[in-house]
Amino acid sequence: MKDLRIAVTGASGLVGSHLVEYLAAKDYQVVAVVRSSVKSEALLNRFRSLKVQVVEANVSDPALLKQGFKGADVVVHAAGVVDPYGSRRTIFEINVEGTRNCLTAAKAEAVKQFIYISSLSVITGQNDQYDVTEQAALRKCGEAYADSKVEAESLVMAEAGHGGIAVTALRPGFIYGPREHAWMPRLINSIASGKAALIDGGTKETNVIYVENLNRAIEAALMNVKAYGQVFNLTDGEIVSKKQLFDAIADGLNLPRVKRVVPGFVARTFCELLSSVAPILPPDKQRALARYSRAAFRLAGVNQGFSIAKAVNELNYVDRIPFAEGMASTLASFKAADQEVSQNRPLSSTKR
Repeated sequence: MKDLRIAVTGASGLVGSHLVEYLAAKDYQVVAVVRSSVKSEALLNRFRSLKVQVVEANVSDPALLKQGFKGADVVVHAAGVVDPYGSRRTIFEINVEGTRNCLTAAKAEAVKQFIYISSLSVITGQNDQYDVTEQAALRKCGEAYADSKVEAESLVMAEAGHGGIAVTALRPGFIYGPREHAWMPRLINSIASGKAALIDGGTKETNVIYVENLNRAIEAALMNVKAYGQVFNLTDGEIVSKKQLFDAIADGLNLPRVKRVVPGFVARTFCELLSSVAPILPPDKQRALARYSRAAFRLAGVNQGFSIAKAVNELNYVDRIPFAEGMASTLASFKAADQEVSQNRPLSSTKR
């Protein structure tokens, strides 16, 4: 297995960068496909020290993608846009058409397996979920990111059983880990500023997954016939309530715990209202309202109970890092990054 050549798209992002490092450390032949080398020079230098090949290719450019996938046995497609208030058109162009381009390029280069990093949002909607399996129907919820993942997963899995490239879809929940920047910084800011609230007391279940656990699930799926043509739900495999998540972050960063409680129907109505208004506002105003997006409500107000029994039984997804350990490592990295920024911040000067 270690002689496998694996191309990873989105290699400068959270999932892709951690996966590249994980696979390279295990002596797989890794190709890191990045959109731009300019903005990720420090990360790319680390890749090169691990003897990782770096290829610059945008998911909108099939020709460059083919170069990046040349000779690969497996493509792990982790590139995508998560922005809750990004342009719906842009999100679909990258998350759906970009996935189509990657799949087409992989087929053209005779790649054996295409692993798509999907999302549990494809079966979440905006209502409470309890122990939901992979048999649940895909459902759009009006949120651009989630809806784009529904379409992208559908086009990938349409290849299943056609006798060509083997396809696999992995559905992680809210991913956390060092370098996470899609949802945790916003939640941390909300907690630190006193704006966070426990919806319905924070008793509902969340669906988080530590990035290292996702790495292990991806490795378990590599060239695994049990994964061909299959989709898998992925979380840390623990029941973690919203309050436990909020408390872990507050305690780990020495912030006051969230005490404010808001009824679910009030929070839902408020988030729906702002999500409807946000698209017509300037980008900076949209960013300011990100904590009230539909995605934010999913994180804080919807019961997200998903079964990972299929991954446990068919991928042997059993060697998982516990939530407490993974979150502690994540928060330690956030504190270290903040300290580095503080140390490098220039001293203000006084005119004389």
